[in-house]
Amino acid sequence: MISQEEKVKFLKELVEIYSPTGREEEAAKFIKERLEEYGVQAYIDKVGNVIGRKEGEGPLILLAGHVDTVPGYIPVRIEGDFLWGRGSVDAKGPLSAMLFAMLESDANVIFAGLVDEEGFSKGAKELEIPRPSYIIVGEPSGVDGVTIGYKGSLTARFVERIEKVHGSLGIGAAEKLIQTWLQISRNFGEGFNELSGRIVRFVAYEREFDFYGEMIINLRTPPGYTPPSEWDIIDFVPAYEVDRRSPLVRAFVRSIREAGFRPRLKKKMGTADMNILGPRFGVDAVAYGPGDSRLDHTPRERISISEYLKSIEILKRVLTKLGNLD
Repeated sequence: MISQEEKVKFLKELVEIYSPTGREEEAAKFIKERLEEYGVQAYIDKVGNVIGRKEGEGPLILLAGHVDTVPGYIPVRIEGDFLWGRGSVDAKGPLSAMLFAMLESDANVIFAGLVDEEGFSKGAKELEIPRPSYIIVGEPSGVDGVTIGYKGSLTARFVERIEKVHGSLGIGAAEKLIQTWLQISRNFGEGFNELSGRIVRFVAYEREFDFYGEMIINLRTPPGYTPPSEWDIIDFVPAYEVDRRSPLVRAFVRSIREAGFRPRLKKKMGTADMNILGPRFGVDAVAYGPGDSRLDHTPRERISISEYLKSIEILKRVLTKLGNLD
């Protein structure tokens, strides 16, 4: 068994490696080296993902988290029960919890630390491994929660070029783009089954003979959403939701309950690599991990150390239950 002190030390050292999207190499190398020290075969693939393979009993289970973080350095420190630092919650805490659960179980596991999750999920899209039977994605759900659904994410570009006229005779490119946004957003809602979104970039100016405007938007899309064919789509990841009756979900519910918590099934308004990996391999996927997702991307990002350690024990229970399904 690995000591609790060593588990906390690993997480702290990983968080101390600043790894915003596009700069994951040092963190991936750190994880690879530590996996090898623990006796796990590991390598870094062509896109920068760090992969570990631990053969064991039962069906093959993919444990996949992401190595990258959003930008913004937060001084790494431990204050009481909390470890502060960029990525402590999203998602190096969940990634570390999965790593130690794998090490302390007899399950048949592939561990994947993926790159570019905060970008366009190149790591998940390019992951080349044998088809697993189940997928667990490392994202903060809280120690007592398991995420069974994520909205989709659509990024689109709109451009307007209008021949210049006198300001009193017509509208310009900026106004046309605003009209487009108002049309798109008029039916926005806050629920999992409703469309929502925001403007990511907006520029508009006059050129010599025309008005020019460009708008990039990101929409969070509900299950079943299809974007208009005439849009200039930059990236689209559809929504994903697993059946709550899945053996994977049931394994989490039982394990969380056995650990003394009341299980919570969550559907999130964001998007994660779960949206890509579940459909890509055609198997059930959920997301689980310690941490309060409301702290994601904020200057207050910190994780409860006790929750991190408890989540490892829950993941070990889950792996054992899944291993007995074969």
